[in-house]
Amino acid sequence: MNQKLAEIFKIISFYDDYRWEFSHNYNLINFFKIDLQSDIKILTHWICYITDRQMPFQRIWDIGGFVFSELIYEIKKQKSLSLLNPQDKNSFVKKEDDKYAFISNSIADNNDILTQYSDILENEKVKFKSRFFPSDYLAMLYTFVFLEDYDFSFSKFIKEVYCLHKDKNDFIKRILFSLYLLTYHGIGQPKSSDLSDFAANIEKANERKTKIKNFFSNPDSFNNEYNIFLKDKVFKQKRAWCSLRDFLKSPEFKQYFEVALSDEDLRDNDFRKLFSYEALIQLELPGDVWNNNSKFRNCILKDTEYEHSKKVLNKILREFFNKNSQDIIGYPEQFDITFDFVPRMCDLNNCDLCPIYKIDNRKNDFNKICLKNKKMYCPVVLVGCNYKGNCKGEDNCKIV
Repeated sequence: MNQKLAEIFKIISFYDDYRWEFSHNYNLINFFKIDLQSDIKILTHWICYITDRQMPFQRIWDIGGFVFSELIYEIKKQKSLSLLNPQDKNSFVKKEDDKYAFISNSIADNNDILTQYSDILENEKVKFKSRFFPSDYLAMLYTFVFLEDYDFSFSKFIKEVYCLHKDKNDFIKRILFSLYLLTYHGIGQPKSSDLSDFAANIEKANERKTKIKNFFSNPDSFNNEYNIFLKDKVFKQKRAWCSLRDFLKSPEFKQYFEVALSDEDLRDNDFRKLFSYEALIQLELPGDVWNNNSKFRNCILKDTEYEHSKKVLNKILREFFNKNSQDIIGYPEQFDITFDFVPRMCDLNNCDLCPIYKIDNRKNDFNKICLKNKKMYCPVVLVGCNYKGNCKGEDNCKIV
């Protein structure tokens, strides 16, 4: 086993522990009202991630979260998909100047978060423009058409999928594949003009639903599709992995996830399994520009068997972990902290303060920021990722 990579896994795990310790360190959703069912909250989170491509994430959680949480609330209340019909007067989807947008039905009244934005109101209602609207819209429509058979309950679907696969040693990956089938399978590259015929899109969505339900009802068909998915697509599901990760790790959404599944009669033994370390190590790292940043990648792979590999980093980390899991502290998904770490450390050339750089350069200045004072925030994670959390002291710290 390469000791350097094993040490890096431990360091990354150190940052990830702090990431999930306080709400300051992760994204929260601006729901259109506070007293929503937990199922609505986790489905809002899932829908928000559909639109999480090439646009500021804060707009998605602040603006999209407001609109989508109301959309889901009304769909569950009215049991009607007409709220996604661009031709319906009460629809949350509107077309203006040949471009579509999501528009709330309620007004942005006294929402402190929305007052920070100046370009989102349409007759006092909230407008959210998705970067890839046609494909995002169809992913949502396909999701709601499928969930219609589950009383529009996201947690009812997840419970069914979990119960089908809970005895498999890769049950988390099977849940992720099922969520991929629910929302992303077969979307393609639609155009805005493809959204004009709502009846045709509903018909297409129902045909798709029938095909996918056949996968769930036929274990052989499911396994065949799943094995194809595992060869490559499993590493490309950034949005799906991020959302499922939050359900299992985020203190806020983990709570909503548990309550929503409890409402569907899932019980203690199942929650222990869902939130176990054995579940977490199945999570794949959502590959992105940050963990594939050339400076970070070259640094951590230098003098390892992967130094000249052409593989994307999430595949390398999975391969190394699977070969050495018994001797590693941490797991591949934790490298997602690079989203916060790379801009603050690698891009700013802060190598002299970096615990990873210290592995090969023992004389760097890391000890100038590690104060070992439990009465204060840990300056290592504050500098490295802007995470707030108290120093744990030398005896309980993974990297001192």
